[in-house]
Amino acid sequence: MRARVFLSRATAAAALAGAAVVLLTLPPVLEAILVAPHAIFIDHRTRSGQMFLVNTGTVPEEVVIDLRFGYPDSDSAGGVFVRFVDEPDSIMPSATGWLRAFPRRTVVQPGERQAVRLLASPPANLPDGEYWSRLIVTSREIRPPLAGPDSVVRAGVNVELRTILSVTYRKGAPRTSVTMTEFRPSMARDSAVVWLSLVRDGNAAFLGSVNIEVLRAGRVIGEFRSPIAVFYNVRRRFAIPLESPAAAGSYTVRMRVSTAREDLDRSNILPAPPIADSALVEFRP
Repeated sequence: MRARVFLSRATAAAALAGAAVVLLTLPPVLEAILVAPHAIFIDHRTRSGQMFLVNTGTVPEEVVIDLRFGYPDSDSAGGVFVRFVDEPDSIMPSATGWLRAFPRRTVVQPGERQAVRLLASPPANLPDGEYWSRLIVTSREIRPPLAGPDSVVRAGVNVELRTILSVTYRKGAPRTSVTMTEFRPSMARDSAVVWLSLVRDGNAAFLGSVNIEVLRAGRVIGEFRSPIAVFYNVRRRFAIPLESPAAAGSYTVRMRVSTAREDLDRSNILPAPPIADSALVEFRP
């Protein structure tokens, strides 16, 4: 997850009065600092992980790294956001208190690739299972101030990039699976809409993907695939575009949730049985 924060200052006096802050999501091609990988997995035997900061821009970037406990959750509209918990209780599987990043603050020069190590110091009596944290990487361009004609009035733009990565710490043999509690498809003129609710079982997050197909007379006329992560429970809304506007009649909507993921190394995916369902939907425009 990445976001740009723009802080504009028309004059020094206006900056002291308060600047406008706009939060925008930009495609990776526009970002100066790239962070890889987007998910870090740490084993109890090695107790360490690594990520890389790459400055693809033309100016130095100051980078600050922080750790907070958080996990993906869903909102009332079926979208996904990261829920942060500033003070997780003893029941929550937080690794934030005993994870450290080195360095926590650095300057990455243009074209430079810099490694950041994550070291874990878990308590001696840590139970087997999976523990989570979110790594927040904030970068800011280092630019000299711009002097106005009178050498007093200054104008500039400070740009911050914030990238949020998942950190997973595993001890023993964690296990996971999901149970479906809702599968509710409906048809619209140009798409099929599916509400899907999943509850995680076991002591580790379920990482996988959901694949949905819409069929008319046995032929696939719409298909959608998306990564999905179930840390506790989620209720997602998916809209599957159709290849042509739907006509009145019967449609079949098929759904399958499995551990297939194209964006993660297979060795980091815990095994779990797939689940599937289908439903017949009548469309009457």
